[in-house]
Amino acid sequence: MATRIMSLSSIACLLLVGALLQVVSAVDYDVGGNFGWNLPPNSTFFTDWTRNKTFFVGDKLVFRSKAAETHDVGEPERQVDFDGCVNPGIVLSTSAVLSITLDSPRRRYFICTVNNGSHCNAGMKFSIDVFLNPASLPPPPPPSSASSFRFDAFLAAAQFLLTIV
Repeated sequence: MATRIMSLSSIACLLLVGALLQVVSAVDYDVGGNFGWNLPPNSTFFTDWTRNKTFFVGDKLVFRSKAAETHDVGEPERQVDFDGCVNPGIVLSTSAVLSITLDSPRRRYFICTVNNGSHCNAGMKFSIDVFLNPASLPPPPPPSSASSFRFDAFLAAAQFLLTIV
């Protein structure tokens, strides 16, 4: 009986640790998904790709282009430069694979500057908002004595249930 309780407790602990690690770990995003960083089929393709994603500090954007296409990645600092597909001056090549780590919470803009901005004007651009990872924030203040009592009661009930299993 004691062995069974220990194994159930061990499994519960492993599941909890696994869930916590998933919250804390960074995500590598392949820009454009399986399509990659290539001339898009429509002007909103990359904006649509970002729509249901939340980007956190520590995540990475991975730019992959088809071997037959030439692309780069520029990062304008301002919305007006992004909208106008203005070459930011510093441009990174994607001749192989380019990975950019999102290092601070802020809005970021990415464009392809090939052919004097014609790729950008065709929709090869996107912007994202980068947030602090909630797991990296300081812990909340300790609970009040009333909520602490409720949590202690919950723990006692959980331990009791584990002992009768």
